Amino acid sequence: MSQTSLLTLDRYLIATDRAVADKAALPELLDLFDPDAVVQLDGTPIRGAAAIRELYQGFITFHTAIKHYWNSRVLPDGRETMDWVCAARTIDGAVITVAGIEHATLGPDGRMVELHNTFTRRAG
Repeated sequence: MSQTSLLTLDRYLIATDRAVADKAALPELLDLFDPDAVVQLDGTPIRGAAAIRELYQGFITFHTAIKHYWNSRVLPDGRETMDWVCAARTIDGAVITVAGIEHATLGPDGRMVELHNTFTRRAG
């Protein structure tokens, strides 16, 4: 699969795994979001580049290893969606699994302007 055939959500999970493995890769992940994007991974939505940076900085700091598997597609309305599962090790040594469904609305430049997650299996 060439880089150009990847959806934004594909690149999002690839960048998330990369940022956990190498904290210096966080900017690659953050670049997938519009500066005014809204992200709702669980609970209250957050808005804007500073809040999104804080969210993902905390996420990558909490994990020492992570691997996502997913299937992505484009919906008829143009949004991207994916079903995903993840296995991870946290900073306290725990091994966890989690799964969910992501929906992303993209701006004209291909960056996410809205990302919403619904967990189908909570971390545990």
